[in-house]
Amino acid sequence: MKRYSQRSGHTAMAELNVTPLLDLAFVLLIIFIITTPLLENGVPLELPTASDHPTPPIDPSSIRTISITRAGQVYLDSQPVDLATLAQELVTFREEKPDAAVVVRADKSLPYQQVMNVYNVIQGAKIGHLSLNDTTP
Repeated sequence: MKRYSQRSGHTAMAELNVTPLLDLAFVLLIIFIITTPLLENGVPLELPTASDHPTPPIDPSSIRTISITRAGQVYLDSQPVDLATLAQELVTFREEKPDAAVVVRADKSLPYQQVMNVYNVIQGAKIGHLSLNDTTP
């Protein structure tokens, strides 16, 4: 005689089996652990250094900021200037502080030639330190 149960064998399980998902996650983790060091050491290089002596930090009072707007207007420390005035100001600043530094901040849609014009002025003033598009205000 066959016994019949009140339970039906065709009901859906209310639980999700996560064991296969965990197995897959562990396999992927192991693959990434093994392959990551191989990707980073693709070409053996001995990188050059700038000098044997580290450069001293720049004094914040020796830094001037040049901003160039989308319209091409040049500002030196929030004051509008033309390129001739900028050149005079930078030469005077370099004479006062020989370790002078300049940060150039230009609008991203500005034509490259206008940035190069300002760069040529900075080079003519013999400013030793230059940083482009620094995020500091």
